[in-house]
Parts: sequence; structure tokens; C-alpha cells
Amino acid sequence: MSSKDNFEDETAAEVPAEQKDSFRSFVATLAQFSGDLSSLTCPSFLLSSTSLLEYSQYWGDHPKLFASISKGKTPEERLLNATRWFISTLYGSYTSRSTTAGMEKKPYNPILGEQYFAKWTGDEETGDTILKAEQVSHHPPIMGFHVENKKAGVILEGHCGQKSRFAMPAGIDVSQTGHAILTLPEFEEHYLVTLPSLNLRGMVTGRPYVELSGTTYIVSSTGLLTTIDYSTKGYFSGERHSFKATLKPIDGGNVIYTAQGLWSGASNYTDVKKNETNLFFDSDSEKSVPPEIKPQSEMGPLESHKLWANVTSAINAKDYAAASKEKSLIEEAQRGLAKTRKENGETQADALQVFDLVTEDDDETGKAFASLKQQLIDAVGIKAIKEDDTKPHWRLRSA
Repeated sequence: MSSKDNFEDETAAEVPAEQKDSFRSFVATLAQFSGDLSSLTCPSFLLSSTSLLEYSQYWGDHPKLFASISKGKTPEERLLNATRWFISTLYGSYTSRSTTAGMEKKPYNPILGEQYFAKWTGDEETGDTILKAEQVSHHPPIMGFHVENKKAGVILEGHCGQKSRFAMPAGIDVSQTGHAILTLPEFEEHYLVTLPSLNLRGMVTGRPYVELSGTTYIVSSTGLLTTIDYSTKGYFSGERHSFKATLKPIDGGNVIYTAQGLWSGASNYTDVKKNETNLFFDSDSEKSVPPEIKPQSEMGPLESHKLWANVTSAINAKDYAAASKEKSLIEEAQRGLAKTRKENGETQADALQVFDLVTEDDDETGKAFASLKQQLIDAVGIKAIKEDDTKPHWRLRSA
């Protein structure tokens, strides 16, 4: 049997018959492409009916855990709570779509200035959690986000971008740039959260899925550090999606807590001093809380659900030709707006309505980031965090 026959057998069950030629061409282009893959056009049947900007909602998947960060009585407990909350965001962010839809699909590339707003209504103890997100850059693609629970006194703000490249034998490796900063005003504490690297596998079979690899960190301004190591092959537990975390002083010293298990399932943590082990987080039993989104009729033209409505309708109807046409209309309009901005001497920042572009040295959160970043680099090396050399930051615009 030829390699071509093998390919057809592998893709037959996953790729619509009318899309196989398009899919073969896409995979061939991937293998030959050099550079960032974000500029490539993906076959419509591999498109998700969701904008990438909407992925910012996964920061709030577990609003009670987000609110609980400030409930810790000591700096160690607060960092442990922050680590638990962070682990709880991973299932929704990176594997929930494979679980529910059977495969990972490519989200829409957000347009510059695209907006997404969500809310999680809490009880008297928890309080409400509010998310505001905006695509703050198109070249390179970067989203800005701000999540806040005023009652609990927890603020998360930051930005995220992706740089992707083809990885043999048939996958895509995604390096996430950017970071998040957690702030607890009551304690005057800041936490720098770095972002994991992604490995998209299963491209040849037409059934992509995401794995996490490498190491991420949560650095506290109290001098504590959580280190989280990810395994794509079950090195720690014999299962995919496993992780191992340690919490200890950033300048050395004894480990205070450890946690390990599956970021897509159950994990346990151990209080090393007490030698006590308990459940850390379980995505199967602790289901995510869907955000509240206002009706599409009340949305502005740049809000994700309204902006991509025609594309989404076509994809849901499996009318991939119509989806491609509607998507092209949006993209052509954006190219026209970009040309006009250039002619008028405007920058991408001039198109934003929700966030402002700020410099690191003139922003209090930016100053906290710079300090925590340097502490992290001093502790584990320069590769611990991936940032744009121009040091851009975006902050929620004042009302």
C-alpha cells in the first residue's frame, strides 16, 4: 500500500470527502512553510465556530477558585490557592474542546479591536467576576485581558500572543508570548504567571489535539515561587496531560508544597512539613461555570459573537464555502482599515476602545512585572519567560 493510500485511510473518517483535497494541500503547505504559521489559511472544516479572543474566558472557568486566592491566611497559602486556580484554567483552555467535540479546531483569528465581555455572577461570599478582553494587536496577534472580582479583591491582567511553527513528523508547536499579573490589593501582593508551550498533534489524521510541554512559573512578590513541569508522554504519572508542581522560596530553601496529577483530570497536593496529602483539583467533579454573555442584539459590532455571526452560522450548517466567503469579507474589510490607518499615520493602538497601550516604566503593574520577571530570570534563567523585546503592556482603559 502506498503512503498516499495510508493517508487516505487515516483521514477518511475525519475529513469530509469534499474537503480532502483542501486538507492535503494544507498539510503539504504546513510541511514546507518556514516561519510563523498564523498567516496561513486553514481549511474551513477545521475552523472552530469561536474566536480565539473568547478563550480569555477560561481564566474565569472556576470563579470561586479565582476569588479564593485572597482567602489564604499566609503568603504560602495564597500562592497555593493561586496555583490551584491556575491549574483549574488549563482543562478549559487546552483540552475541553477535544473532549466535547472529539478534536481541536482552529479558532478565528481575532481582528484588531475585537472585543469580548463576560460575567460570572457569584453569591454574597464570592462576589461577581468580570472579564473584559480586546485584540490589542494584529501584527503580531496579541489579546489583552482583564479579569476582576472586586469583592474578593483579586485582579488578573495581562496579554497573550502565539508564535507557531511546523514540527515533524506532523504537528504544530506553539510558543505563547506574554504573561498574566495577579494582584491582591489587600495584601499589596503581585504574582507573575507565565504561559505554557503548546504542542498540536494529530494533524495528519485530521483529528488535532493539544498537549502542554515545558515549564511555567508563578512568582510571588513575597519571595515564593511555584514551578510547574508538564509532560506530553506521561513521564510523571504514565498518563498524558500530567504535571508536577513545587512551591518553595525563590532563593532556595525547603519545598513547602508539592502537587501532581493530571491538569485535565484529578491531582493531589502534599503539605511537605505536615506530610499530609489531599485533593488539589479535579476537572471531572469540579465543572467549569459557563460565563454570562449578553444577547447578540445588545452587542456592539466589534464583539466576537456579533462580528463572526455569519461565519459561525455557515460553519454550524457545514456550509464551508459560505463560511470561507463570509470570513474573507471580514478579512478584506480589515485590510482596508489597516491601509487607511497607515495613510493617516495612525498605529494599531489608535484602533483600541477597551485597553490602552502603556509603557512598562510608567505603569504600576508594569513595574511589578519588571521586578518579578528579573527575580524569575535570576532564579531559573532567561528562557523562563517569553516577551516582546519592545516591552508592550496594555491596561484596561479608565471609564
